[in-house]
Amino acid sequence: MIFLVLAVIGHSFYIYRFLKDGTIFTGPNDGLEQMLPMQLYLYHKITSGKFFYDMDFGLGGDFYTDLAYYYSTSVVFFVNVIGVRLLDVFLSLKTNTIQFWAVNAFYISIVKSAAAMYFTYLYLRWLKVKELPAVLGAFLFLTSAIYFRFTLYWSFFSDVFIFLPLLLLGIERYIQGGRKGMFITAAALIFINNFYFAYYQVLFGLIYFLIRNIFRHPDDKLSRLKQWTGFIIMSALGIGIALFSFFYGVKGFMQNDRAPFKDPIPLFSPFDQHANIFYDNYLVIVLYITLQALLTFKFYKSYYYRLFALMTLALIYLSFMPFIDSVFNGFSAPQKRWHYLLTFFSSGLIAMYISRFKTISIQNYLYSIIPGAVIVGLSYVYIAKKVDWIWFLPLTAVLGLLVLMMKQQSLKQTAYIALVLSIAALDLVVVKDHNLYDNYNPGINARAKMSYIDSSVYNSGLQQQIIDELKSTLKPGERIDWRVLEQDNTPMYQSFSGVSLYSSIFDGSIIDYFYNKLKINIKEESISRYSGLQERSNLESLFNVRYVVRKDYQHDVPENFKLIRTVGRYRIYENTKMLPVVRITSNITQQDTLTEPIDREHAMIEGVVLQHAKTNFQLPRSDNLLAESHVTPSGGQWLKDDILKVEPPSGGVIVTLPQHALNNKEFYIDMTVTLTSAESNIQINVNGYANNRLFKTSKYRTHQDHLLYRVKPKDGKILVGLTHGTYRFKINGIYGEDYKTLTQAAGHTDHIFKEDGNKMSVTLHDPQSGYLITPIVYRDGLTAEVDGRAVPVKRANYLMSAVKVTSGSHIVTFKYIPPYFYLMVTVSILSAGLSVLYIYGRRRNERHDETT
Repeated sequence: MIFLVLAVIGHSFYIYRFLKDGTIFTGPNDGLEQMLPMQLYLYHKITSGKFFYDMDFGLGGDFYTDLAYYYSTSVVFFVNVIGVRLLDVFLSLKTNTIQFWAVNAFYISIVKSAAAMYFTYLYLRWLKVKELPAVLGAFLFLTSAIYFRFTLYWSFFSDVFIFLPLLLLGIERYIQGGRKGMFITAAALIFINNFYFAYYQVLFGLIYFLIRNIFRHPDDKLSRLKQWTGFIIMSALGIGIALFSFFYGVKGFMQNDRAPFKDPIPLFSPFDQHANIFYDNYLVIVLYITLQALLTFKFYKSYYYRLFALMTLALIYLSFMPFIDSVFNGFSAPQKRWHYLLTFFSSGLIAMYISRFKTISIQNYLYSIIPGAVIVGLSYVYIAKKVDWIWFLPLTAVLGLLVLMMKQQSLKQTAYIALVLSIAALDLVVVKDHNLYDNYNPGINARAKMSYIDSSVYNSGLQQQIIDELKSTLKPGERIDWRVLEQDNTPMYQSFSGVSLYSSIFDGSIIDYFYNKLKINIKEESISRYSGLQERSNLESLFNVRYVVRKDYQHDVPENFKLIRTVGRYRIYENTKMLPVVRITSNITQQDTLTEPIDREHAMIEGVVLQHAKTNFQLPRSDNLLAESHVTPSGGQWLKDDILKVEPPSGGVIVTLPQHALNNKEFYIDMTVTLTSAESNIQINVNGYANNRLFKTSKYRTHQDHLLYRVKPKDGKILVGLTHGTYRFKINGIYGEDYKTLTQAAGHTDHIFKEDGNKMSVTLHDPQSGYLITPIVYRDGLTAEVDGRAVPVKRANYLMSAVKVTSGSHIVTFKYIPPYFYLMVTVSILSAGLSVLYIYGRRRNERHDETT
């Protein structure tokens, strides 16, 4: 109860702002674009008994595996789900709204921070820190700038605040007393909760164990060899318990086909004003009290004080080294996500310092104040950011001096409590200032509101009304191409099957389909998104998109879609060339025989494209019109054959198409564009299609320079505009599309398709023999039965699923269970049983030995 009260106090700034002006407890960027939509989506999947797969997860897929980086395996989230579900029974909560999950963020964070405070307190008490300072240390750790930064933007990040003290306490309990249960529990929970941060915890847990193993404490009871043996066994048991979750988190990560980070990493970060971790840092603020603790050398005689002081110093130093950021990010792009360790040890050090504070000499105390006062004072003078907490420096200094000067014990204790409270208040004001400047800055504050959620730039009532009406007319398997501005997870929170997804991890086959096979070029380059199908009518029909919804100023509508309705500023278009959700074909194309995206589209429409099969029909190839077209620079000049220099402000090339090809409705232009001059973001604008490309060293760049654009020519011309700079520029091909192939294939069948999470079924009506193909996105683990008889499922059309059927087939059923799931569950159950035997069996033997 004490820690719940402290957690509420720690969140008081956010609660006040929410009550005052509706400021939500989540970032308007990743918070509203990813975290809340994913929580809403997963809650309704879990509570409706759908745990693994659904066709409305982007284009479709295994959300259990792909969202393991976020919430699908999170212990904290599942506790939240259970709590919300129980309350929903009695209170009828509006769990299908983002507004509910925005408010829920307060409750789950308060409970989470209270639990983490409790575990941190237990750990500090185990290290012989006195009660009040231990409470202070736990409070500082869980009301720190980095805790709220993590929670606001990526709430699953801050789960590590619970498991770090639990892990370290488990290590200590085993080393000093041979107690195994807590470490096994911590290890299992860490590996279940989030595979990504399990890596962080394992890496640091190993460092901590090595230090404790090499430099022994007088209370350590187990020999070094026994420690190694025990921790290896317990770690194996913990991982074994977690396999039903951890295996799929790792699997999802390994299947995520991102381009590796190859850019050079500097030895040190630039030491600008924002690198000042004692005053102005966007991520972590180390309280100046830490410097006083570091400079009180008499306390270094204590083993744990020395450990915390040296760890704090080391982590401060390493915080300026991007290589360490890369190490903790799996030797990939540097990411500053390990700094919670610095906050943990600096908070613990302050707790140990305050625990022994009364024994400091006045002279030592005065000396220790000077460095912090100088750093903070100079920062206040020379850095534009003027923080309110600057005035706590003289306050804490005076209170500390009073504690040391007071002779009467009651007055000394009063001053001591006042010092502890002033440090806690200092922390709260630091967090308040940090959030005003670095989290809720003016560029973000206006969007971090409940009113923003209700607006047309996120989720208006009119938008939801339109979607609900369109959904009521859709057949199973059909989709709506719609998103609000750049909210790629709009389908998650408006609850419909769309064609977009924003997630750091999704299956590599989708990446291959978008970037390599079909070269679907989304407007805003990002390795974490796919949004739409580039308005390519063939692809829209292949994925059974019936409706496209756009605002009146958005003109990126696919060919073959007609306007059927206008509602306010929204325009609704319907596909006039729909393909059936279930098709049966005997026309087979071997995928290696196809080289151009347009030919791949035609092959998928006319039949089925398979990886291991013989082509059995002749597919006419599209003509490359490049040789007959004229390419001339405009606002730029050719320096070499493929080097184009574009003058400020912009320029490019004009492509004049041959007259005979203008009967085509659209054209696909395939080009390679690489900026070779000074690094910057660029825009490639092809007849009004503005494609924004990231700078070369961006962590979120796709590293795709071979690009395809769908274009309607203007007066027989294609205008390719580029921002100024020097480019390696080459047009590889130009292909016309008259949509005859799609027109001939469009229509409907009497086959009936149904979907229900990870189970999909087809009732066939008078089928022919051949391959039944559906836009069920293929994943390993997908199985099928034809009239109760198991048949193999083939990856077809690069991303879809197909099975062989005969003219007498009637019912086809598809099911999805993650590969090896039952094996993983069995191993987890066996590991849990072995853990119980290992803990209690050995304990009974030890008691027996003691009694005999």
